[in-house]
Amino acid sequence: MQNHPDGLFDAGIMMLKGHGTEKNTTRARYYLEKAAKAGHKGAPGTLGYLELNENGNITGAVHYFNMSHNMGDTDATHNLAVIQSYYEAFDPDPYYAHKMFKIASGRGHKDATMVSAEQTMHGIHNLTGNCPEGLKYIKMLSSQSTLVTRMLREATQHFQSADYDAAALQYLVLAEAGVEVAQYNLAWLCQEFGSEMSIHIPDCIDRYFELSARNGYGPSQAWLGNKLWLKGELYESARCYAAAADQGSEEGLFGLGFFSKDGIPVGTVAVNTTLHYFGPQPNSTLTKELWFSCFYQGTEESVVGCGLPLLIYTMWTTP
Repeated sequence: MQNHPDGLFDAGIMMLKGHGTEKNTTRARYYLEKAAKAGHKGAPGTLGYLELNENGNITGAVHYFNMSHNMGDTDATHNLAVIQSYYEAFDPDPYYAHKMFKIASGRGHKDATMVSAEQTMHGIHNLTGNCPEGLKYIKMLSSQSTLVTRMLREATQHFQSADYDAAALQYLVLAEAGVEVAQYNLAWLCQEFGSEMSIHIPDCIDRYFELSARNGYGPSQAWLGNKLWLKGELYESARCYAAAADQGSEEGLFGLGFFSKDGIPVGTVAVNTTLHYFGPQPNSTLTKELWFSCFYQGTEESVVGCGLPLLIYTMWTTP
């Protein structure tokens, strides 16, 4: 251990935390300083942490963090960025902080990547926002993070508190990682609250609804079915509705009902492994079957959205 960087560092940490030995900050500093001189990149950063939190010495902390940063330590780089952003006693420099966040991001620090994405998209001080460049950090964070459940929960909390920018940023990270529910939520957020968001995500609505649909998310497949219907691309629309129905989306069943109700010829379509033929003549029996299947799902949307049209249509077609 005498001259080995890792051994000296481990000894310092054990004494700092009191693991397997009596806690002794003075002896911990001794070994950490030796580890730093021996080339351990994390040792100066730990000394910087002690200076900042034990002594309140920001200048000393920055000195040590710079040492670790120059040796390639990711946490030290992030800590420098944080100090330059938030510690007023140190005369913050937002441009230097932004640079350090980007360096820490490039070294794989998730929090730094999140900050880099937000600052790049929004802009800071005299630097204007650059959304395409910000998306690069979003994609980088997607590859760094596996905390999907936590991020979905945080995004929902941001939405509930009407912090739509923060919610969109969280959903964007997950959307770029391929999480279909996040893709749908992001598209819906842009569609419903885009005018209340300060960040602009290019082609947000169409891009993320369509990505989610391709990934098999039922509500997005139904959305795509609606879009194709309005464009007059009825053959493709029917198959999107069928795919949505296969995923349990009541809107898929409801949409298909209009094809049989109005006699729109799109041929044979498989719905939940059952083949249905949609010919040029109205088929009230098939319409009622599809809408009843929708109603039978029992959700509030299906009971109201399909139950009421089913009742009216049944009364209208009954002799």
